[in-house]
Amino acid sequence: MGVDVETVLVESSTDQRDRLLSGNVDVGVTAMDNLLVWNADGGDLRIVAQVESTTPLELVARPSVTGVQGLRGAVLGVDAVNNGFAVVLRYLLTRRGLSAADYTLLPVGGVRERWEALRAGSIDATLLGPPLDEQATGEGFVSLASVQAEVPDFPGQGVVAGPGVLKAHGDGLLRYLAALEAARQWLCDASHGQVMDLMAKGGHGPASARAALRTRPESLVPARAGLERILSMRDGLGLLPQPVPGAGDLYADGPLGVELRP
Repeated sequence: MGVDVETVLVESSTDQRDRLLSGNVDVGVTAMDNLLVWNADGGDLRIVAQVESTTPLELVARPSVTGVQGLRGAVLGVDAVNNGFAVVLRYLLTRRGLSAADYTLLPVGGVRERWEALRAGSIDATLLGPPLDEQATGEGFVSLASVQAEVPDFPGQGVVAGPGVLKAHGDGLLRYLAALEAARQWLCDASHGQVMDLMAKGGHGPASARAALRTRPESLVPARAGLERILSMRDGLGLLPQPVPGAGDLYADGPLGVELRP
C-alpha cells in the first residue's frame, strides 16, 4: 500500500515548528537538535526516524576569509541562534578558540536563504550542505571546516512528528515510514549509476547524489550515540535546556516499533 505525500517548503525552523504543532503538516524533516528547544518551549514533538547517517555541512565563508580565526568580528548566518545547526557551528568555533563574543549570529533562514545572504554580502560565513556548498566554492567562496570531518558522530536529519499525528495512531505515518524504508533499502542496494540517474531525473545534481550515497543510513532507527552527541555539545556550550532531556526523551519508538540503536 502506497502513500500520497504533499511537500511543503518552509522558510525557517520556527516556521516548521509552528506548522508541526498546529497540525498544518504531519511530519517534518529537520535537524534533530531543534527538538531540544522546541520541546523546552512547550512543544511535544518526537523523532520517528533518521533519514541520513550524518548531515554533510561545510562552514563556507566569503573569499577574503583565510581561516576560522579570520571569523573574529564576523557576522555568521544561521537559521536560529540557539538551535539546529547553530549549535554545531558554535561547537566548531569553540574548538578553534573562538568564544561567543568573537562573532555575531544572525538569523536569516534556511540553507537557501543563508546561501543568498552569503552571496549578497550580508553575512560573512555560514553552514551549507550539498549542492550549495559545492556551488559556493565553485564561485570563489572558501570552505573553512567540515562538520562531517570534525564531528563524525553528528546525527543526520530526522523525521519529526507532531503530537496530533502521534496520538492519532493512524496508518498514514506508518505507510510513510514504510515508503521511506523501501527507499532506504533501494539506496543501499542500487549501483552508483542507478542512484545518479534517479537523482538527475528528480532534478538533483551530481553533488546532491554523491551526498545521498555518502550518508545512506543503515537503519531508519536513530542512533543513541548521535542524540547523545547533540546533548554533549550543548552541555559544553552551556546551552542545555532545563529540565535536561535524555536521548530517549526525543524519540518515539512506537511507529517503527524499535528502540534506539546504540
